[in-house]
This record gives sequence, C-alpha cells and structure tokens, in this order.
Amino acid sequence: MIVRKKIVAPVTPRIVQANSGQRFLRYALLFCALLLVAWFSYDYGRSQAPANGEAPIAQSGESEQAITELEQERDTLRQQFAELQQSMKQTRQDLVAAQARIQSLQQAESSQREASQPAPAPTSALQPEPAPEPEPVTTVSEAANNTLKLENVHIEATQSENVFRIGFSVMQDGVGSGRVTGTIWIAVNGFSDGEPRRLSFKRLSPDRRSYVKMGFDLQQDVTEDVVLPENFHPKNVLIEAKPYGDDYTGTAVKIDWFTAG
Repeated sequence: MIVRKKIVAPVTPRIVQANSGQRFLRYALLFCALLLVAWFSYDYGRSQAPANGEAPIAQSGESEQAITELEQERDTLRQQFAELQQSMKQTRQDLVAAQARIQSLQQAESSQREASQPAPAPTSALQPEPAPEPEPVTTVSEAANNTLKLENVHIEATQSENVFRIGFSVMQDGVGSGRVTGTIWIAVNGFSDGEPRRLSFKRLSPDRRSYVKMGFDLQQDVTEDVVLPENFHPKNVLIEAKPYGDDYTGTAVKIDWFTAG
C-alpha cells in the first residue's frame, strides 16, 4: 500500500505581509524626507524673500532719484542757456546802437568842421592873388645892355572854347650884336576846383612840348596855342626867356589873363 504524504504549501500571506510592511515603512520614510525638504525649502524661501524683495525696490528708488537730479540739472542748464542767449542778444543790440551813435557823432563833427572852414575862393578871373608861387630863377641886371626884353604879350581867344593863342616878342635890350639862342618857358596860373594850380607849357601845348626854342639876332616873334583843361580858370600867364651862355641875361614877365577878340 502506498502511503501518500501530504504536501503542505508555504504560508504566502506572511510573506506578503512582511513585504507590505517594509514597503509602507519605505514610503513613510520617503514621505518624511519630502516633508523635510519641503519645509527647508519653505523656510529658506521665507528667510530670503524679504531681502531679495527689497533690493529691487531700493535700487528702483535710487534710480528714480538719480533721474530726478539729472532732470533738474538739465532744466537748470536750459535756463542758463536761455539767459545766455538773451544776454548775447542784448549785447548785440547795445553794440549796434553804439556804432550808430559813433557814426552819428562822426558825421556831426565832420559837418561842424566843414561849416567852420572858410568857403573856397571863387573860380573867376577876378579872384585875389593866391599864395606866392615859386617863380623861375632869372638873373636880371638893369644896368646891363645885353638884357633880353619881352614885349607885346597878348592872349587871343579862338573858335575852340578851351583853346587860346598866346603871342609876344623877345628881343635884345641894348647894343648886343651876337645871335641869341636859348629856350622860352610858358606857364599859366589859375584855379582848378577852387585850388590854386600852375600848368606848364608841356601840359598845355597840343604837341606836348616843354618849351619854345629861342634863336634870333635882333627880335623873335612867338605865337603859341595852349589848350586849357575843363574846370580850370586861368588867372595869369608867365613867360620866361632863358638864353644859353653868359653873353645875355634872361628875363621874365607875368600878365593877367585877359583875352582879346
């Protein structure tokens, strides 16, 4: 007879219970760890939040104060610039007024000077004798018998308004018998724009000669045309005969400007 042995199965519930308890304990420890981490995180955040929260506020307040100060400085500079522009404008106005005043005073002074000066001499043939003019140097000896003479000096008008003809004769005054050679100089004294002026023969002669050639034995008759410039008023004419050498003595004559014909 075969004896059958009963096989008893292992108690599984205990093993399951043991595994469940360990797992529960593990979960509990993990949960506690999470709680601790959460707590420490909360506590750290609470302790740091006020400091971190006040920094931006403080920084924002400092920035606003700096901006306010810069704006005030900007407004001050703008005001100073406006005052400077106004001052420059006023200075320019004062300078213009001063220049106008100086110009007015100068004009008034110039007018007073002109009023205090004597009126210019009339430009007519009847004007008084101007200041003494340097006369050509001429050596004249009344006692000498070989002194030249200038006679028959006259001035004639021509068909041209400013052209005049001057005539005269130069001759020996004595018993001289030699030929006389030399030069004859002519000049006209008068006024131009109220000022005394002397015009030489070179200035008046149509061909711009400086003098008239002189050469004769007893007498030489001379006729020369002169052209007076515009606005020139003649007063007298000066004629001078200058012989070469020492055998004869020269002479000069001045007559008032009077035209015949």
